[in-house]
Amino acid sequence: MKKLLLLVAFTCFISISSYSQFYGSFCYDCYTSIEVGGISSNISGLDKSSAKTGFYLGFLVYTEISDSFAIRTGTTYNSLGAHIEGYDEPLQLHSINFPLGLNYIKDYKYQAFVGGELGTNYFGTDPRLENADSFYDSFEIQDNITLFDASIYFGVGYIIADNIDINLKYNLGVTNISKYPEQNLKKNWLTLSAAYTFRY
Repeated sequence: MKKLLLLVAFTCFISISSYSQFYGSFCYDCYTSIEVGGISSNISGLDKSSAKTGFYLGFLVYTEISDSFAIRTGTTYNSLGAHIEGYDEPLQLHSINFPLGLNYIKDYKYQAFVGGELGTNYFGTDPRLENADSFYDSFEIQDNITLFDASIYFGVGYIIADNIDINLKYNLGVTNISKYPEQNLKKNWLTLSAAYTFRY
C-alpha cells in the first residue's frame, strides 16, 4: 500500500511537470524545474541516532524579478528520518514541503539559493512503536510528531546545459517536531539533486 501511494504521488508530479513546458502561457517571466535526488538526513536531539539516506522529488517554479534573481517556490517530497541504535529499521518521515526563497544566477552557469520551507509530516514509521510496519500504524506517528514544521535552507547549483542543473542544498530545522515539551527534535538534511529546467 505504501508503494502504491508513492507511485500515485510520483504520477501526479509527472503529470504536473508534463504541462510545465507550456507554463509560460500561465505565468509571466517564470520557468519550472523537476528535480530528483538523494537525501542524507538526521534528527537532532534524538538519542543515539545517525544519518539515513532517502529519496527526493521536487517541482519548482522560478519567477524572475531581474536578470540574476528569481523567487523560488514549489512542492517537494522528502524521505527523512534517522537510524536509531538498537533497531534494524530507521525512523522514517514522509514529508511534503513547500519552499519559498530567493534564487541567484551568475553567467547562466552558477546558482545560489536561500529561503525557508514549511514541512508536513503526514505519516511515517517509528521502530520503537509496536507494529510499526503496518500501513495504518504509520499514521500513529502523528501522536508523537507535529504535523507541521519549518526549516531554513541554503544551497548552490551548477548549470551543466541549458536545461540540466546539479544542485546541493542543506535544510536546517528551526522548529521542534516533538509534541513532548521535554524533547527538542529538529529535522536536518542534505539534498543532492539533478534537475531538468524548462528555461525559455
